[in-house]
This record gives sequence, C-alpha cells and structure tokens, in this order.
Amino acid sequence: MISSANPSSNDLAIDVRGVDSLRQLARKDPNKAALAVAREFEALLTSQMLKSMREATPKYDEMESGTADMFRGMHDQQLTQMWSKQGGVGFAESIVRQIELQRDPSLYQKPSPSFHNSLPAAKAAGISAKDAVLSGDSFASKLASHAEGAAASLGVSPHVLVAHAALESGWGKKPIKDAAGADSHNLFGIKATKDWKGKTSDITTTEFVGGQAQKRVESFRVYDSYADAFNDYASLIKRRYSDAVGQGANAQGYAKALQSGGYATDPQYANKLAQVAEQLRRQLA
Repeated sequence: MISSANPSSNDLAIDVRGVDSLRQLARKDPNKAALAVAREFEALLTSQMLKSMREATPKYDEMESGTADMFRGMHDQQLTQMWSKQGGVGFAESIVRQIELQRDPSLYQKPSPSFHNSLPAAKAAGISAKDAVLSGDSFASKLASHAEGAAASLGVSPHVLVAHAALESGWGKKPIKDAAGADSHNLFGIKATKDWKGKTSDITTTEFVGGQAQKRVESFRVYDSYADAFNDYASLIKRRYSDAVGQGANAQGYAKALQSGGYATDPQYANKLAQVAEQLRRQLA
C-alpha cells in the first residue's frame, strides 16, 4: 500500500496496515472507502509519473547510488500520498464518479437541474448555459423595479417582461450600443420607426425573410435609462399588441401574441421567449 485509509498527513507511505484499514472502512462506510481507494490509486499513478520524470532526468554517476535511489523513491511516495489527501490532481474524484455510475447507471440521466433547465433558454438567448444560470438572478434583480411597473400596466407577470429583455439582449451581455459605444438601454430590440423623435443607433441585425435569415442594418431606439425603455415598451405593447395584454403568467400566450402581431421575424421567436421565461421562473421560484 502507498498509504493508509485514514486521511492523516502523518501516515507513512509504506504502511502494511493499509489493506486492513481499508477493509474495515469498507464495512463501515462504503462511500468513504471508495474515495480512500481512489486516492490510493491516484497516489500510485502520481508516483509512477514522478518515477518516469526521475528516470528522464540526466544523472551524475558520482552522486548516484542504489541507496540514494531507494530513499528518493520513498520520498516521492510520501509526497504523492500527501498530495492525494490534499486534493491531488482530480483523479480520485473522477474514479469515484465512475464507481457511482457503475452502481447506479441512472445517474447518467441526472444532470444538474439548473444547468439542464438553462440549455434551451441559453441557446435561445444566444449565450452559454453557464452564463444563463449565472445571469438569471442578477439580471432579474437589476431590472425588477422597472419590470414591475410595466408589468402592472400590461397585466403581465414581471418575470415574463424580464425574460423578453433577456432574450433580446442575451441576458444583458449583448446590448445595443449607440454610436459612441454607450449602452442604449434598449433591452427589447425596439426599432426606431418614423414616429420616433428620440435618439437612434444603427445596428446590423438578423431578419427572416421568406424563412431565410438575412443580415440588415436597422435603426434602433436609444433611451436615457432602463426606466424609459420599460415605459416605452409598455406603451408599444398596449398600442400594437393588444392580445398580449392581460396574459398574466402565461408566457406562452404572451409570446404567441407578440409573434402573431409581427414583433419579430424569427419563426421560432415565441418558443424561444417561452423557454427563457420558464427558465427564469424556475430560477426565481
């Protein structure tokens, strides 16, 4: 044995009681025993790696002897034991995970709930699943007060509006910027139509024409604040997308009303918005 099963930094690398200790631990706590065995194996692999490195290093005959090699090997074993019990290089945890999967194959089907739930929403918003998980709470907190006022005037749950902002802005990571590179606060991708009297910003965007994605330069509205953006958004929804008003927490109904009213040209827009809203609802629950 390279080390004993007891995770003490005082254990010797050469420990003849190690097998008995592991056997006793296996009877008392199989999970701890599995980790102990995995650490032993990791220490063995690390020891072999050190040995190979030693052999590849040039030697000077006058400084080498069989005794020196023996003590150097014992020293290396002691080092690998200490490294393994202090976290090692990650082999032990991977080995334990494989053992768990062999015991219970159903674990293959059990990814992290938050990560799993974020996959379709992250894809919809054009960012990584990891970013979606990390961004949800902070993004919602940042916009909560603005969303609540607009949502109340529309008869819609605030999380639905935050989800719409997340979809259009990539959870705030892909904001529309003005000519000077500053944030336009245009969270909803609202274009500057002829009746718009405020500032604008020309941005290259993707539009779907006849089912085909095309790049175009469009003019978007620029706001002085997120509060202005939400107020203008609520006004726009009430004027042009009346079917979306009063949908409450029905994100699917709200999304379909926007798409049928021509809010976006992407044929999958309603599904994407509903996916982001559902992910956000679960994160905030």
